[in-house]
Amino acid sequence: MPESPDLAPRLVKLSKFLMLLLYHRPARFPIPLDEEGYASLDEVLHILKGLPNFRWAGRRDVEAVVNAPGRRHFEIDAAGQRIRALRGRETAETTE
Repeated sequence: MPESPDLAPRLVKLSKFLMLLLYHRPARFPIPLDEEGYASLDEVLHILKGLPNFRWAGRRDVEAVVNAPGRRHFEIDAAGQRIRALRGRETAETTE
């Protein structure tokens, strides 16, 4: 993922980790993905809090990454309970 000039360096690192967690290597972490590729946002936050490099990251930080300007890499469902990587998927805007 190219670095966005609009994201703070620590949010860029968080974005890269979320891509690893939700797309590249989800089996490496104890987090199930449903058939649509979504994971529980609470479980993602729990994993982040357990990692020394990401203990600072909370829901607002994850939302900042999801809502970063430019190409969308992640989405949180309408209920605000699940998150998924969009890489290789159509975004909601392109399917409506």
